[in-house]
Amino acid sequence: MASQRKNAEGTLGYIDATADVQSEGSQVPVDAGVAGLRVLFSDGNLSMPVELDIQTSTGFHRGVHMSRLVRAANAKKAKSVEKWVRWIAAEVNRTQPGSSVVCRYDMPHEDRFVEITVRAKERGALTYRFAVEGMTACPCSKKMIGVGHMQRAKLTVVVSSAGPLDSRSVAARVTECFSAAPREEMKRLEEAKKILEAQANPKFAEDLVRECLNRFPNAKYVSARCFESIHLHDAVATWSSKPGWMPTF
Repeated sequence: MASQRKNAEGTLGYIDATADVQSEGSQVPVDAGVAGLRVLFSDGNLSMPVELDIQTSTGFHRGVHMSRLVRAANAKKAKSVEKWVRWIAAEVNRTQPGSSVVCRYDMPHEDRFVEITVRAKERGALTYRFAVEGMTACPCSKKMIGVGHMQRAKLTVVVSSAGPLDSRSVAARVTECFSAAPREEMKRLEEAKKILEAQANPKFAEDLVRECLNRFPNAKYVSARCFESIHLHDAVATWSSKPGWMPTF
């Protein structure tokens, strides 16, 4: 059905409400969708901002109806992020099969935050990416002069699970890998004790990766980045269950 409207110049034009270019045919299926969609997740008691990537297959059509993806992201509350992203995938699949959803958010953990990413389809395993900050002391300078230079560090682990994980438990286990766990508010005596704690447990970036693998033997990927305090570059280390594989979300 066509309807009249006025364009920017004030002259009459027409809107063809029957136009559906996305449904035109194509011989090459591709995955397409929306990225960086910011919405509020709500479990009925608590709301928090999250960022979503939603993709699905075009099938043998020219494009994806992306408004349906956005509508699905805003249509339902759920008891957990995992149930919510699965529901979004199921809702998209009703008209555009082949969907996957990536959800990114920051989880409060003690007095800091942990970066969490969950990737899911309507069914099958959930894939998680946890990025946790800590601190390290250098074993080399510790051995040479008795004091290891110190830096903040970030440890990232990617794991798959048949069901939802206890994210707080995972964050606590990752934190154990560092020389010490940072804290936001400390008095002078507490700061001194924290420094001694890190100095008593010096770690290379490589050590962080190995420590993480000890705690997560089924991990798909682990990486560590130490934000150096005496260099202008950073120290990094990685491990992958498949050589050369890196997470794409």
